[in-house]
Amino acid sequence: MLQLTTILFLITFSLLAVLHTVASKLFLYWHFWWFDIPMHAFGGIIVSLGLFTLRDLHIFPNRLLKLLPVLSIVVLIALVWEGFELIIGTEMLSDYFVDTITDLCMGLLGGYIGFHVGNSLRNLR
Repeated sequence: MLQLTTILFLITFSLLAVLHTVASKLFLYWHFWWFDIPMHAFGGIIVSLGLFTLRDLHIFPNRLLKLLPVLSIVVLIALVWEGFELIIGTEMLSDYFVDTITDLCMGLLGGYIGFHVGNSLRNLR
């Protein structure tokens, strides 16, 4: 049976995929400078919940579901994403450094929120 964290992960991941697809097709990232800020926070939440899902599937060890390891993985994935955007040639803003730091901070904030949501759901069992 699916755990509550896994169900929440699947729902939020699907929602992010739909939002990103619509935002890309409608150029929302370019029309609204702030649009990627909540998307990065949402991504951090999803990465954290994804780790709880991997734990539920016995792929990720339970002992690593502490705040610091989870946030470290969130930052690693956020850095990989920023590198991916650079490689595919995403149009960069003139203040690329500030934008990247903001993206990483929002991802961390989302990871923090996702960790606490996942932890709360895990404690419901």
